[in-house]
Amino acid sequence: MESVLIKALLMVGIGVVALLFVRGHSTARHQAIRRVGVLGFVALAIASLLFPQTWQSAAGVLGVGRGTDLLLYATIVAFLGFMVSSYLRTRDLQRQVTVLSRRLALDEAAARAAAEATLAAQLAEAQAAAARAALSSRSTTTTSAAASAPLAPVVPPVGPMTQPATGAPVRRTVPAPRSVPAS
Repeated sequence: MESVLIKALLMVGIGVVALLFVRGHSTARHQAIRRVGVLGFVALAIASLLFPQTWQSAAGVLGVGRGTDLLLYATIVAFLGFMVSSYLRTRDLQRQVTVLSRRLALDEAAARAAAEATLAAQLAEAQAAAARAALSSRSTTTTSAAASAPLAPVVPPVGPMTQPATGAPVRRTVPAPRSVPAS
């Protein structure tokens, strides 16, 4: 009869750990329960050091042969709780890192696009200024040959970040990852 009591208590402890695992989210309430559990564990450890015969008495009441066996059972349930808590915390951290890395990638892409647009605007302004300067220098020339010469077209520079025909910034795309067949 008494060994049924320890089995029931162990089943309840394992059920609580399983409920924490299924429920998941690390809320403020969950963290408070975890802190209370740690404080309870510390109090129990101090009491065990001061009164070691308590485990033997509790083992007799619960139908366990020795106090060390009862301590082992309690440690197993506590370890399962620790594993579940660590897993949930790690999962939440991984989720946060994923969200942050996506946000960072989007912010960097937006900043890069803005910088390329600014560079293209500066390039267009520089070309317009060069064309105005060329026009003003030709109008001040007194020779008739210079006045009758046609204006040369302004050709945008060609480089790795501009399109050859228009000089507009190139938008680079990343190819989609190729799937690897399972072996």
